Amino acid sequence: MLNPGSYTLLSRQLTTALAGEAQTANIKLAGILAATLQCEFAYGTGGTSCKVYAQASLDQGLSWIDVACFAFTTASAVKVVNLSAETPVTTAVTPAQNSLADNTVIDGILGACMRAVVVSTGTYANTQVRLRLDAK
Repeated sequence: MLNPGSYTLLSRQLTTALAGEAQTANIKLAGILAATLQCEFAYGTGGTSCKVYAQASLDQGLSWIDVACFAFTTASAVKVVNLSAETPVTTAVTPAQNSLADNTVIDGILGACMRAVVVSTGTYANTQVRLRLDAK
């Protein structure tokens, strides 16, 4: 990998409902072989649900595919997954955005671009959400 290291894909306060707010993509990941993702949800009050999607792009950001979905409700939590570009994907995957099932991943698909998308329901207060990527 050209630029191994830790990257923040998302760090924001949750307030109003978000219908799918895409964060700025990280485009420095050429040659990525593994991605450890840590999603932190620091609950304050209010709200109903929050999903954070980690997405990869294989065409420099023209299209995106969900590779991980972290789901939260009204309790603080930290969730971690590891993805490997060396895991064979033997069944074709149809690229989709914001539709991966709660707390699941699609392993084996990593691209030079990755980003986070936040979907939340309800009005949260004093609630922070972060997604960090450790790329190798």
